This record gives sequence, structure tokens and C-alpha cells, in this order.
Amino acid sequence: MKRHIGRVLAGVCAVALAMGAGGCSLLTPSLSSEAPVTHKQTVDDADLVQAGTLTVAVDTSDAPQAIQQNGTIEGYDVDVAHALAERMGLDVRIVFGASAESTFSDGTADLYLGAEAGDNSSSVAVSGDYLENATAVFGLEDAAATLSAETLAASTVGVQSSSASQEALTRAGIGATQNTYSNVNACFEALASGEVDYVVCDATAGAYLARAYPGVGFLGTISAPTAYGLAVSTQSGDLDDAIMETFDKIAGDGTLDAIHTVWYGHLPLSLSDTVVSGVTVPSEEEEAPADDASADGTTTTSGSASVDSMNSLD
Repeated sequence: MKRHIGRVLAGVCAVALAMGAGGCSLLTPSLSSEAPVTHKQTVDDADLVQAGTLTVAVDTSDAPQAIQQNGTIEGYDVDVAHALAERMGLDVRIVFGASAESTFSDGTADLYLGAEAGDNSSSVAVSGDYLENATAVFGLEDAAATLSAETLAASTVGVQSSSASQEALTRAGIGATQNTYSNVNACFEALASGEVDYVVCDATAGAYLARAYPGVGFLGTISAPTAYGLAVSTQSGDLDDAIMETFDKIAGDGTLDAIHTVWYGHLPLSLSDTVVSGVTVPSEEEEAPADDASADGTTTTSGSASVDSMNSLD
């Protein structure tokens, strides 16, 4: 557990150095010189699926929040789960969960990460926003000050074909020239080669990939953000209060920000005030023309648009 948290802190340093930071205060003094911190178990084993362990379900189709590779599950959600469990004096076990409802009906986990407010029901309780996502614009960071709906409309953008982000461009009324690609990775390769001026994609996917391209970063959003929260069963006893108390602590002491920086670089934790100048974000009703909600905070029309995908996570 301590090795895992140490890896997160080391990752913050690596990201900071790659982005030009002069050092990493998180490693002063070094981790090796500090006495290990142990936490007393804060919940009864009777409230847990597995004694002494916080079992957390994540959706591995929602990269880079959760990524299954080489027989393990990694990602932002996984690191948040580790931080919660460590503070609660518990081990952690990560399992796949397609939804909060199915996870708790099967009794496979204590906590589901990635739930939305609409997932609240008689059996599911959603609290706390630990991540926000939206359709976002990425490009050269020195262009951030001059980016507007007008300049975007006069540019060539890279976007995944038939994706929810492509649909968001249309709903926002941005008539940019679109070069379409099979996945977000190809969009960023096109940006690096000069084929396109900007990339439009999921904020989290884009921020994750942008770390590999010096000078490229998040420039703003063109859709309303979707907040993701922590879900527990309504029959979880005292577990809900214990989890939320712990979440408040990691959100308040900088731990959540540090994990977010590891995975998403300079992407703001809150996307509520990041709309590109001149872009009119559709109302909630206009954002939802059909029944199929996608994971990047937009809504697909009769299944015609797919969630932004990546072909590589290295």
C-alpha cells in the first residue's frame, strides 16, 4: 500500500519535471526518511464485502480512469481507491463493475467509482465529485489566450469519427474543418505533425495523452461537464459516512489533486469555468437529444456516436 502511494507521489514529480517545474516539494524530505504512517481501521468488517479490505468496482472500458492491461487494473480511479483504503486502514481490492446498480445487486463491491447523479436510486447512493469530464479542445498551450469560438471555427480540428465529441462540435455550432481519425491517439499524432490545429476529444483522455507531447495542453471545453462520484449501496450501514469522511480528507489535503496531476497533468479538477470564449454550451435538454449517454459527458443520438477511444495507453 505504501509503495503504491509512493508511486503516485513519484509520478507527480515526473509530471512536474516534464512540464518544466524546478523540483518536487512532495519529496522533501524523502519518503525513505519518514516513518511509515499507519491508520486504524475505521469501519467494521461486518460492513465490508471482504474483511479488512475495501473492495472497489471500476469500469475498465472508461480509460484512462480505469485501464486493464497485463492482468492488472490501473488508472486514476484505482489510485483514488488506494488513497481511500489507505486512510481507512484497509487493504484494497479492485474489481470490474459495469455500473453501480449491477455492482451492488451482485454484492461484488463496497464502493463504485464513476457514478453520476442520475445513478441515485433506492439501492444506490452517490456522493462526492472526484472527477469531471467534458468535450475539450487541446492544442499548443501558447494559443490558449487567443482561442475562441471564432478562431476554432476557422481552424482544422482532429476528432474521432462518429464520436460523442464530434457530435458536441455540431451541437456547439462550431463549423470547423474536421479531419476525422479512428481514435484519439491518431488525432494527437495529426496535431504533432501539423495536419490539424486542434484536437477535440474527452478532457480526461486528451489530458492523459497530451503529457507525451511537449507544449501541447488543455485549452478549454465546449460542452457542459459531467461530474463523477462515489457510489455505495443504500444498505451499506456506516460505510457511506466513513468513505465520505475519508474522501473529504484526501480532497482537502491535496492528495486528490496530486493523483489528478499524475494522470491528467494541468487539466483543472473542476471544469465548470473552462468554456472556450464565444462558445454557447447547449442547455441540459439540448445536450440530451436521445437516450444513450456516453462516458465523455455528452449524449449519443440513437447510438450514432461512440465514446472517444484510445488505441494505446503507453
